[in-house]
Amino acid sequence: MRGWGRAGWTAAVIISVVLCVGGFWWTVLALRRQGDLTHTDTAGVLSFLPGLVGAVFGGWGFAAAMRALRAQRAAEAAAVDLDRVAEQLAVAVKVQWEAEEAVRRVNDPGPLPVAWRAAEADVAEPWPTLVGLARAWPGGPPGTPSLWPADAAGLAGRDGQIGEVFYDWVPTRRLVILGEPGAGKSVVLIRLLRHIIETRTPSEPVPVLFSLSSWNPQKQTLKAWLADQLRRAYPALCATATRGDGSDDLTQALLDAGRILPLLDGLDELSQVWHSTAIDALNRALPAKQPLVVACRADSYREALTYPGGMVRLNGAAAIELLPLERDVAAAYLQRDAGGPHIPAAERWDAVIALLGTDSPVGQALSTPLGLFLARTIYNPRPQPSTVTAPSAPHPDELCNMAFPDRAAVNTHLFQAFIPAAYTPHQEHPSRWTVKQARDTFVLLAQILRDSPNIDWWILPGAIPQYIHRLVFAIAFGIAFGTAGGLALGPAFGIAFGPAAALACWSGDSFSDDVSEEVNAMFLWGDSSLSPGEVLALVPGVGIVGGLLYGVVAGIAGGVSLGIASAVAYVLVYGLAFGLNGRTERARFAIARTYLAVRRGTPWNLMAFLQDAHAKRGVLRQVGEAYQFRHIELQRHLAQQQI
Repeated sequence: MRGWGRAGWTAAVIISVVLCVGGFWWTVLALRRQGDLTHTDTAGVLSFLPGLVGAVFGGWGFAAAMRALRAQRAAEAAAVDLDRVAEQLAVAVKVQWEAEEAVRRVNDPGPLPVAWRAAEADVAEPWPTLVGLARAWPGGPPGTPSLWPADAAGLAGRDGQIGEVFYDWVPTRRLVILGEPGAGKSVVLIRLLRHIIETRTPSEPVPVLFSLSSWNPQKQTLKAWLADQLRRAYPALCATATRGDGSDDLTQALLDAGRILPLLDGLDELSQVWHSTAIDALNRALPAKQPLVVACRADSYREALTYPGGMVRLNGAAAIELLPLERDVAAAYLQRDAGGPHIPAAERWDAVIALLGTDSPVGQALSTPLGLFLARTIYNPRPQPSTVTAPSAPHPDELCNMAFPDRAAVNTHLFQAFIPAAYTPHQEHPSRWTVKQARDTFVLLAQILRDSPNIDWWILPGAIPQYIHRLVFAIAFGIAFGTAGGLALGPAFGIAFGPAAALACWSGDSFSDDVSEEVNAMFLWGDSSLSPGEVLALVPGVGIVGGLLYGVVAGIAGGVSLGIASAVAYVLVYGLAFGLNGRTERARFAIARTYLAVRRGTPWNLMAFLQDAHAKRGVLRQVGEAYQFRHIELQRHLAQQQI
């Protein structure tokens, strides 16, 4: 059957539909010639036609489309050059993270020189073991042994040296980056990614940053998860790559060929019970000489190394731990962001700067890049259009207030003041949404997310009562069937049949729930080459095509008026009741979005709100295809607030 080709499948569909329609038409004509069939009876007989046409059209058509699509992609990719694909991916990664750096203001006013030291010996492989592993790997070590330091202490460095540490100093090119919350682990990963992109040769792997928060190591292998994330973040990789082993997955081909260098952020954002399991899964998935970087909170990583009855480390990995920012570095950053030292805006920070590097609450809170980012966003006024008279920014002296007895109190204050500062109306790009609407929406999203950082559109339906989805489906089902019955059999029938169909749907949850579940399983989340958008476009399309066929046949048998009514009825039933039945994920998202906008005051265009929060407010960041809060601690703070 694989050898039929596109023309063969098209012919099969046409022949099947013609035979189906022709058989029914021949039956109707034969019965009418005998005088045993009236126009009403003809319509009754023809009512069986949509099911058969739909079955033939769906069965043959969908199967043919899927097979033809796969065959076409395989033919187009028969001579895929992985080197060329890797270079194209490198360009896409570079463009993506240049834009993300600008959104996160990583280089505004300049990159913070984060420093690190070698992590404690118990969290990494012994240095002699790393050296021995690298020398024993097939083909020799990945780097130059003469550049390796004598021991792990030689890994200490700062700022732009992270690329040198990874490529030249770590014998195995496997590195764990540890640090406290907000210490700058993600920024260091981005800096490493940018260094590798700029210095790599065409034969070296492409660095790709992944957020581990969406990985379930108990259900999905590392390589399968990486392939899935690559396809989502870089849709061009959904193409096929025919290889000698019969595989046709381009992402899998890149991974198998070692053309991807995974930079894995947020191991600590996995469920705590999976930390040890995840490290073990990484060890089992890593082939020899596979470079890798993992970022995690120091305390979470230490806890993950031990489990009941044993201990696990990331095989062949060195480890560094980020240090608190030096006092002079933090002071220079705040002053430079305010316009430079010895100007009034910078002098506002004098009292705070005097406490930097001390054990005071504000000194501790501003010892991390996260704390400095929040403080400068809140207290450093930004340039305003000349026509706008903006109120004066709050004064940073309030951070020295005795009302903040400890570091946690200062952090809470910074998180609370961050959203109003990001959505102040007096800025170059005023927000379409008020501070209250933005804050309430973020609080709601944080509560919906719970421990997961990814703001994925398909989680929203779970935030509303599930009976809402059933109610919308029942109403749509009743309107569709009532209108269809009214057009085909008269208004009285439609008025009676519509509410009855809606009630039956509500009480029985409708047989179409099973149909839509099959559609979701087969096309939205399965192995099909069709995207969710393509499937959602096909469902109403099948209703329209089937309606036209039904209308033509019914029109020939019973007249033009009956044909038009039947066609419209069919389109309503199959296009509305099944295409927009409230059970597909996209429809559920639309229902949830509408409900939350009406009942909870969230923005009607939620996706535009999220895009604005990322691109213009700095409240969200983007990793792959998913939005996340700027920091997991901000998300956890918002989740504890009341709306």
